[in-house]
Amino acid sequence: MNYSNTLAWDAKYDVIVIGFGGAGATAARYAAKQDNRVLLIDAAPEGSEGGNTRFAAGAFATAVDFDKAKDYYLQSFAPFDHDEDTLNSFIHEIMQLTHYAETDFGLQAHPSGMHKRSEYYEFNNADGMLHQSMTTLYDGSFWKLLRQGVYDQLDKIDVWYDSPAQHLIQDPVTNTILGVQIEHKGQLRNIAAKNGVVMSSGGYENNPEMVQTYLGRGALAPIGTLYNQGKGIDLAVEAGARLWHMSNFDSHAFSLNEGQAHEQFAYMIQWKSLFTGSVFIAGDDGTRYLNEQCEDRHGYQYNHGDYVMLPNQNHPHIVMDQAEYDQLQRDTSPKADQIKQVITHAVQAPTLTALAEKIQAPRLTQAVADFNFFVTQGRDYVADRPVETMRQFSDGPYYAIPIRHNILHTHGGARRNGQCEVLDLQGHVIPHLYEAGELGDPFATKYIGGSSVADLLVSGRLAGLNAAKPKDAAIALDAITSPSRTGADLHSDATKATPTFETAANQYVGIANQGMGDLPIAVRVTVDDQHITDIETLQAAETPSIGGQAIPQLRQAMLRANSYDVDVISGASATSKGYRNAVKNALAQVKS
Repeated sequence: MNYSNTLAWDAKYDVIVIGFGGAGATAARYAAKQDNRVLLIDAAPEGSEGGNTRFAAGAFATAVDFDKAKDYYLQSFAPFDHDEDTLNSFIHEIMQLTHYAETDFGLQAHPSGMHKRSEYYEFNNADGMLHQSMTTLYDGSFWKLLRQGVYDQLDKIDVWYDSPAQHLIQDPVTNTILGVQIEHKGQLRNIAAKNGVVMSSGGYENNPEMVQTYLGRGALAPIGTLYNQGKGIDLAVEAGARLWHMSNFDSHAFSLNEGQAHEQFAYMIQWKSLFTGSVFIAGDDGTRYLNEQCEDRHGYQYNHGDYVMLPNQNHPHIVMDQAEYDQLQRDTSPKADQIKQVITHAVQAPTLTALAEKIQAPRLTQAVADFNFFVTQGRDYVADRPVETMRQFSDGPYYAIPIRHNILHTHGGARRNGQCEVLDLQGHVIPHLYEAGELGDPFATKYIGGSSVADLLVSGRLAGLNAAKPKDAAIALDAITSPSRTGADLHSDATKATPTFETAANQYVGIANQGMGDLPIAVRVTVDDQHITDIETLQAAETPSIGGQAIPQLRQAMLRANSYDVDVISGASATSKGYRNAVKNALAQVKS
């Protein structure tokens, strides 16, 4: 959107950050620390912001030797080109992350414990990479840490939820980005940015047209946020930016296929007991196309000397016989609860021919015959699966579970330099425009575990600091400064309100910060003669379809057991942990 002198500004900030995920929160935080007034916007409603960071484990890649780390990343990029400045800056910064954890967050980084070895341990210098964290994993605590960094500075940061960016506002002569047009509360608002605009709106995994255009795939199931719809790509193109890394994405292979926006059980390729025995994954025509016991490398599989993303199938299935189905019902592995839920989604048929017709897989019968032959030969000639994990199919009935290839996030976006400045088609900096996070990150192909979390910390910091540097205004940006201070109707949606909860005799309030929601879980527990007689949920912001359903089950289990120490609800472990700790904290106040 080109600026003209007839354009009226509704408000002015020093920095505008587009996207309240991990990278955006980090950028806003660092910009505000430079005494800049910041507007942080997100397309999602309050409680759904956070991007993919909300769903991330929270572990990040670090290194102690620059040359070793660079060599490792270059091997992961090959044979794709890389940008020397951007890669050097990224590696230099990740080497400082443990230092930043202590100085900027007051936390000690420590080994995450997620991986015993580097993701591509075959690469030279793989042992030079470290996998660290500064929070607990998979309970939302990393996202809450970054979110709290914003809420600690609400005197300098205004937050607008449910407010998508529509256009960047650009000087047509100098190409300088002057502000952002934002749809806020049903109205288009022109908001000026004196020092810079940071694009941190994530990828395009929820935009089917872009997925088809850039990835050449048509049936991917998003397993992170549902709000990454590629708006940052549109903004970059409008501003004249060069795009890069548009075909790169990562996943965790498969999810259950129920035709939902968010599919369940995204990590099932890692459940080895699910794929041990008379079971395999059938492609669209019923034939096998991968080693079901493969290592999960964010969707990349070994292929004739390289690692490539799994070939896309539009309606794959997990196929098994009755013996396997019975075996899975008796499974005792750490994933037994999830496995038993997965197999309830199976369709059944008395014969392989009938099953093939049901799932529209015409070559299924031959695929099973081939599978059985490989077992007798002691070698899987199709996918090289360890034969000791294979058992011949026997009598029916037979079962098929519909699954989908999934997608965690994309990496494409505007090309950026080592200072997170956005570059145009000629490789020149677009003044006042910066980028952070998954949108246009430096990864050309493949994906190294922990690198996106590392990048959001790195690029968020650099983009926020550089966007906050004072600039010479090319055009007078006459507008209200900081609507939250002037009382204009463009006030911030974020507040620091702390609720208080009343108690009566024998009632105790417990609060826990664990859980996937942004608010702490608060409960009021009533105790009569050392017996728990009631547990009330006073505050929770858990996902209704997951955590929201788990809390009533946990409450009933605790009342029956007269204890907080009950089993977690499968698929809602973070909510279970938070709810149990809240009740535990309440009970700790009961006098014995």
